[in-house]
Amino acid sequence: MSTTVAQHRPSILRAFARVDLGVAAFFVLVIGALAPVLLVRVAPLADFVNHLSRMHVIAVAGHDQWLDAFYRIDWAVLPNLAMDLVVPPLARISNVYFAGQLFLIGMILLLVTGPIAIQYALNRKLNIFPLVGFLFLYNGVLLTGLVNYLTGVGIGMWGLAAWILLREANWSLRIAVSTVIVLALYFCHLSAVGLYGIAIGSYELWAWNESGRKLNWKVLRTLACLIIPALPILPLLMMSPTWGLAQDIEWSSQSKIDGLMTVVRTYEDSLDLGLLGLAGVAFVWGLQRGYVKFHPVALPYLLIAIVTYMALPNVLFGSYMGDQRLAIAFVITLIGFGQLQAPDRLVRIAFLVLLVSFSMIRFTYVGVHWVHLARIYEQFREALTTVPRGSKILVAYADEEVSEDADKDALSHTACLGIIERSSLVSTAFTVKGKQVMTVRPEYAGRVDTEDGFPPTVSQLLVGSESEDKGGNYWDDWEENHDYLVVLYGAEDAVTPDADALEAVASGDGFKLYKILKD
Repeated sequence: MSTTVAQHRPSILRAFARVDLGVAAFFVLVIGALAPVLLVRVAPLADFVNHLSRMHVIAVAGHDQWLDAFYRIDWAVLPNLAMDLVVPPLARISNVYFAGQLFLIGMILLLVTGPIAIQYALNRKLNIFPLVGFLFLYNGVLLTGLVNYLTGVGIGMWGLAAWILLREANWSLRIAVSTVIVLALYFCHLSAVGLYGIAIGSYELWAWNESGRKLNWKVLRTLACLIIPALPILPLLMMSPTWGLAQDIEWSSQSKIDGLMTVVRTYEDSLDLGLLGLAGVAFVWGLQRGYVKFHPVALPYLLIAIVTYMALPNVLFGSYMGDQRLAIAFVITLIGFGQLQAPDRLVRIAFLVLLVSFSMIRFTYVGVHWVHLARIYEQFREALTTVPRGSKILVAYADEEVSEDADKDALSHTACLGIIERSSLVSTAFTVKGKQVMTVRPEYAGRVDTEDGFPPTVSQLLVGSESEDKGGNYWDDWEENHDYLVVLYGAEDAVTPDADALEAVASGDGFKLYKILKD
């Protein structure tokens, strides 16, 4: 036995030595990146559970009498249908929670492989530098729950890679491929279409400058390849209810600073900035030593990105973070333009060790926080077992909030689990016409938020119930129009605010569930 092992040991060691360290690091990073998603039933991203509840309504449409009575699905060519088209079919053959996990896994894989695809397309060989994208995977935009948009960012990076690889191909093939990509991006998010246009436009601007800025038939064909795939976008948008929100625009200087912070922000600013600070020092050192180099196309891309970021409003077509969401996309795409050119193997090993270590610290921290938040989600799911199916649930904020700021966003839409678990009408479900395909039926529209506003506080509810002069708010007649009240962010042992109208039935970290007593 020992002789056989001894005979095979050299070949095993040689095989191990042949394993590319970059490939090994990639798979280790993928496992680490996916771990937080796989550890929880519902990823505690601020808006995600709200979107997931809509996926459930779509999946069971025609098979749930209560949800059919509350909601309707008005299909339209909205520029954010990615989840709506992908998740419900998966939910019908599994469940909506697992389908949501699969969507997030696909989004993550697109985001982390996009820079690798760009780098390969530019240089026709793989390089380990694009693995830096893993360090920025968990960011403020993702934690907000903008998963359709981030899916579009990933597809757009692959689209840029395809554009570069097909640059010398037949122009009709380039138009066909780019058209497919543009349409896919439209149904992810309108901003993703713009990001793709900036990327391929920057590349062609650099290529035109490199060719001596000549005007010839090749340049005209390239312009046709740039313009023709984008032609369907405006007609599609004008056909969409989203076009009615075109005047809803707001610009903010503070938003520019906040957007830069979303690139690195997770749950603890000191840890985020500390890790990224150390990574930044290593990056600057690599630039100074000539180990880190960027493709020349990075310069026009960066300049156009800066101008776009500064010019874009914070609110665009009624959607917030219109400018903030761009910062992370620009950073990850720029990573794809970089290379590590270190002849010393020890430098490459040190790069991978630092990158994997820093990334794993971030993945671990996010995973630990998600497990904590998932426990609260499970507490709420347990509380919902006391709620009869078809109930109408109103959401309010506590007057005295005790929840940690890092937890509030993740818990803000927890009540939407009531749609999935108890076929309930929930006041905070996204039902804004022009933004989602799910709307509330007219007979219930006056009981929910249809304008993307904020829930009332408990004191606002109590004042409204005692006032004869109603303010036209959806919560004014809450005692008659709703069956249950969810109060968020308050203390678990908080005193019942109105013992004559409310009966506490369940509580957990950051929420309390009350039954509304009827006369």
